[in-house]
Amino acid sequence: MPAKAFSQQLNNEQPNEALRQKAYKQLESLAGQIGSLHSGENRARMGSNIAESLWIHNESRARELFASVTREIKAGLQRDEKDTDSHHTVKVFLKLREDTALRIAMHDPEWALRFLKETKPDDIKTSGETEDALNLRLAIQLAASRPDLALQLGREFVKHGTSPDQLELLYEFSKKSPDTASAFFEELVKSLSHNNIRYDEENQKFALMLARSFKSRPADEPALRALMNQFIDAAIASECSKKKQPDNESNYYCYRIGLIIPLMAKADPARVAPMKHLARSSSIYDWNPEYLKYADVYRNGSVDDLLAMIPEYPEFREFGQDVVIRKVWESGDFDRARRLVDQFTWKPSSKQDVLKELDRQQRIANEDTSAELLKEAEALRDENETFFYLFRMATEIGPNNPQTTVKLLDRASELLEKISAEKWQTQYQIGIAIRYCQVKSDRCFMMMEPIVQKMNDLVSAATKLNGFDNRYLRNGEWNMTAEGGVGSLLTMLAQNAVYFALCDFDRALAMSSKFERREIRMMAELKLAQGVLQGPPRKPLFADEEVGE
Repeated sequence: MPAKAFSQQLNNEQPNEALRQKAYKQLESLAGQIGSLHSGENRARMGSNIAESLWIHNESRARELFASVTREIKAGLQRDEKDTDSHHTVKVFLKLREDTALRIAMHDPEWALRFLKETKPDDIKTSGETEDALNLRLAIQLAASRPDLALQLGREFVKHGTSPDQLELLYEFSKKSPDTASAFFEELVKSLSHNNIRYDEENQKFALMLARSFKSRPADEPALRALMNQFIDAAIASECSKKKQPDNESNYYCYRIGLIIPLMAKADPARVAPMKHLARSSSIYDWNPEYLKYADVYRNGSVDDLLAMIPEYPEFREFGQDVVIRKVWESGDFDRARRLVDQFTWKPSSKQDVLKELDRQQRIANEDTSAELLKEAEALRDENETFFYLFRMATEIGPNNPQTTVKLLDRASELLEKISAEKWQTQYQIGIAIRYCQVKSDRCFMMMEPIVQKMNDLVSAATKLNGFDNRYLRNGEWNMTAEGGVGSLLTMLAQNAVYFALCDFDRALAMSSKFERREIRMMAELKLAQGVLQGPPRKPLFADEEVGE
């Protein structure tokens, strides 16, 4: 069970200003306590997090904290002959360096670049690919606010190769700065050749994704034509005009380009004419950029934004309509959802399926369906399956119907001990507590009391085993990573602190004070304050998407 899975449940509640001020006050208090920590790693991690969260409220204090973090990271990346695990130490501080650069870039991009130069270790070999990847992540983050700087970083990466992440940068450019997108598209095309499109499978996939991901403008025609000619050259070499190719490699290539035959024909009709039999429509097994854009707009845009996409992607009309209907019913406006269903054009069976799902969702939201769900659960093969069914249904219903959710969680709690492994029991115990928080049930904190005590016991045991299975301590303090079973459980709590904070911030702070180790207690208080300021995560379109930290 991924620890992040619990972050996927949507909660529309936004914190009020009084609560935000409480969170800022807590962050200011924590900032004053950083110096009491013994571990440079913990000082850097706490300082970097607090500085990012404080920036809007108190920029000068945030800058002071980032400057202090810079010194900690530089010191942490210095070779220490006394460190028996120096390789791991360097790895940790390089990750802190990366996280801090991205946090600074949100507010001061030029400083973020200076920070990277200032903290790049001289006597520690770092992979060029690692630095390139970090610069690309910075570019993606800056694409909307500083497209000029993002393009500069993106061009540097192109010099060293291609990566699917470059397509994400291209997409971000296309949303806010079409001219920058065109310039970057041209750079990417120049980095390819017909040979590496034909023989290098990764470059071939990248080129196909590039061809299909970018909706070109007239200014992009020369670069697009150049890309298509590379595909045509490789297709001719692979004998794609024939019904059967000379080898499997050529056969696969000819099949894959079937998706872009219309684009190739537009670039050179005469050379592509013998290959038109290869043309095919995309399937669910193909990479489809339309799905990615729908997922982005669903999470970050409005219903009107989604409606505007339907005519833009006619081949994905029904998928787009489904996404719109889902967005509307999740807002609770079932009447509008039904009006839209009637206005849309569907295949004969699709409309009835959508209406049936609408009825189900409305019933879930408006009626207590716990009795029938409990009956279905009890009819399953064993208590283990019953638990998982109730847990899943409680997750699906969530705040849409607190009454039903609480009843399902109550029964699931009774079956929790049926989960065989104790580690999984603890994870699901935390998961149930989180779901109680989402529906504002008092059981949220009642369940957390024994969980906190158990975590104290596990941390105490882990410190005694430090170095046998995982290195939990550094400079005598818990190292705050997700390593090991105990570390993953603490990280799980941290990633979902927002739900405890929004349920009852004061009570959540009081609960965090029961962590026995000071550094864990401070991190818990930090995550609660950050949860208030950042708010609940946006719900993803696809169930397997995970919300980041």
